[in-house]
Amino acid sequence: MKKSGFWLLIAVLLAIVVSQGCSEPPSPPAEAGPATQASIEPSPEQQPEESPSSVSYTIVDETVYDKPIKTQIEQNFLASGAPSATQLEAELLRRYRAALARSGFSYHNPATNIYIYIYGSEEQARAHQGLWIGMIAKGPSDSGDPKPTIDPGRLAALSSAPKERFGLSEEERRAAFQAVVAAEHKGTNEAMAQVPDTAIMKQIQRERELQAKYKRAVARKYGVTDSQLTEIGIEGVEKGWPG
Repeated sequence: MKKSGFWLLIAVLLAIVVSQGCSEPPSPPAEAGPATQASIEPSPEQQPEESPSSVSYTIVDETVYDKPIKTQIEQNFLASGAPSATQLEAELLRRYRAALARSGFSYHNPATNIYIYIYGSEEQARAHQGLWIGMIAKGPSDSGDPKPTIDPGRLAALSSAPKERFGLSEEERRAAFQAVVAAEHKGTNEAMAQVPDTAIMKQIQRERELQAKYKRAVARKYGVTDSQLTEIGIEGVEKGWPG
C-alpha cells in the first residue's frame, strides 16, 4: 500500500471512532432528583410527637356527685411513664370528652362539673395535696373544651435522673422535705395550744419561733445549712413531693 493510502486508512478509522463516541446521547442536565433521607427528615422542632405507646394511664379513683344543684365527675389517673406536655394535654382532653359523653344521671345530662387529674406517682395521687402533673376542669357555665393545665416542674421530674445535692441523695432530700413539713405542722399546733386565738399576733409570732427551732433541728440531722434546707423545700414543692 502506498504511504498516502496508509494515512488515508488511518484517517478513516479515526473518523469512525470519533463518530461512535459522539453517537452516545449526552448526559442530561443536572436536575433536582429525589431528596435523600437526611434532607427530608424533619427538624427536631417539626418532629411529630412519638406515639404514647410507652405511656399508660390507669384510674386511681372516681367520685360522682349527682344532686339537683349539680352533677359532678371527678377522676384521678396515674401516668406510667413520662409523657410529653403535648401527650398529656391530649390525654386530658380525651378523658374529659369521655366523661362529658356519659349519661344516665338523675339530674343533669351531661355532667355540669368535670374534674380530671393525672399524677406522676400513686404516692402523689393518694396524698390528696393537689400534686397532679396535669388537670382539666369544667364548670356549669363553661362552653367548649376547657384548656388543660400542666405543671412543668412535676412533669419534668418524671424524666429527670435523681441527682445528689448538698451531699444528700434525692431519697434523703425527700425525707428531709417531709421532716420540714412535719416541723411546720408541729410548730403551728404547739403555738395554737400555747397562745389563745384571742392573741392572734402573739400566736403567729410563737408559731414562727417554734417552726424555726424545729427546722434547725432538721438541718442538723441531715447536715445541711438553713439555706440549703430552704432549697430542698423549694425542690420538694416544684417536684410535687408529698409532705
